[in-house]
Amino acid sequence: MSSAPNLTATEHFNKTADKYEATTGGGTRELGEHAISLIAGLKPLTSESKVLDNACGTGIVTDIILQSGIQPEIYAVDGAENMVSIARDRFSSHPNVHVAVMTGEELSFPDDTFTHSITNLGLMFFTDADKGAREIARTLHPDGVAVVTGWAMMGHIKIIQEVQAQIRPDDTPFKPPVPDIWFDPEHTKAVLSGAGLDVQASTALDVHLGGETADGLADLLTQSFGSKAFESWSEEEKDKATGVMKKIVRERAVPFTRPSGSGIGIKLTGTIFVARRGSGHVLAI
Repeated sequence: MSSAPNLTATEHFNKTADKYEATTGGGTRELGEHAISLIAGLKPLTSESKVLDNACGTGIVTDIILQSGIQPEIYAVDGAENMVSIARDRFSSHPNVHVAVMTGEELSFPDDTFTHSITNLGLMFFTDADKGAREIARTLHPDGVAVVTGWAMMGHIKIIQEVQAQIRPDDTPFKPPVPDIWFDPEHTKAVLSGAGLDVQASTALDVHLGGETADGLADLLTQSFGSKAFESWSEEEKDKATGVMKKIVRERAVPFTRPSGSGIGIKLTGTIFVARRGSGHVLAI
């Protein structure tokens, strides 16, 4: 994620679209898999379901659903045209998947449309998150289920900041293009509640920004995030950063196993909120 001050979230995702899934090291997909399993546990997905993949990016959530073998009607939308272009090509052979450029704040669907509404790592990037949450509530069927995910801790951002601190301690610490308040799960809960959504279950879980080896993972961080954080540095400083990055990642990386295989990764703590319209109470799961 870019720290460029003048870049909006949409501009950032347009610039990074072609590398997005690689730079997330599988973490976004891993969180999406957990979110879909939770939503399916409350209201199983069937071929009759109508699903919103909101802020769909390159279509990770849609891909997870299709790979499960279920073929519901899926509407995948995002405000970043380059992301949508990738998603459209990806699902061109699936007549049940409809892809469109559309912001989460201005969903052009009728009220009560979706049985399942999934916003995986999107709400925090909306220009007007309160409006986006109201749109999730408006387009959700009265008996529908919505799931919204976010981050509580991004271990790779801490590593970038540590590299900065060792080489350029006076630099402004690198940050993702999202206000700090979104790393507090209570804020997301409050935004959803304010939109008329009752959070029925919430959970935090560790996923991983992963690679095959610690050094490969360090290279991924240097290329993906360091290219922005260190872009004004001298070649000598950048070379030094590569070495420092590898040292920190070797110390910090942990082994993991997920459905797609095992590897070594940096921990990210994701949050998942499952909500319905109407009354409900929060459960820890």
